[in-house]
Amino acid sequence: MKIALVNCDIEWESPAINLANFDKILSNFINEGVNKPDLIVFPELFTTGFSVSDRYAESLNGDTHKWMKGWSIRLDSAIMASIPVQEGDNLYNRALFVTPEDDFHYDKRHLFSLGGEQSLFKKGRTPVIINFRGFNIFLQICYDLRFPVWSRNAGLLYDLTINIANWPASRDSVIESMCRSRAIENLSYFAFVNRKGFDPQNDYTGQKFIVDFKGNYLTPLIEHPDYETFEIDKAKLVSFRDKFPVWRDADTYSIEY
Repeated sequence: MKIALVNCDIEWESPAINLANFDKILSNFINEGVNKPDLIVFPELFTTGFSVSDRYAESLNGDTHKWMKGWSIRLDSAIMASIPVQEGDNLYNRALFVTPEDDFHYDKRHLFSLGGEQSLFKKGRTPVIINFRGFNIFLQICYDLRFPVWSRNAGLLYDLTINIANWPASRDSVIESMCRSRAIENLSYFAFVNRKGFDPQNDYTGQKFIVDFKGNYLTPLIEHPDYETFEIDKAKLVSFRDKFPVWRDADTYSIEY
């Protein structure tokens, strides 16, 4: 599977401007031939930046979802990003995973209390694993990375974790060590993409990478100022799990949802 990680700048609280900018980025994938991605991943809250406000909340099938669906069909690729979604009386920081055929979503479990996120958003209750083109994919949003129990891959239920983030430069020294640890301990690939640029509160340095089940960084197939494309290999993952089946010795546990 080929995965493009888009570490775009995000115009503060400007959905229309951001989607227009993303149109230009996605247009690059139309003629990429054998390297065209199966999955395109944008950062957390990609239409607004990390805005703790309900002014830009959308319905589940709102304008951004329709935009993602249109591009997904046009490119024959899945697209993942998060937006603020209003559902009844509740507002969620919701990751949308849109494919040409189906739509899925995950509501952020661990809300960043230091940033006031818990005062507006309702936390998600359950983990979400999606099967797409032969890979079981576990969805995460930013702060989820700090909680390894949430990521525990009991029974090898997933093959790839994707974490989309608005992770400030002031705290970004921990990102790579945590992502590598999550990949190694869970015998899975781990993809991380952070926004770049700045907002009224923070600067962002735009990390984008995939590490394999041994904690090794993958080399990009394509390097672009706004994205990089990588390829992950299910056969290599399965072979390593068979040769080094440490997952069988894992502790059992349960999470209160």
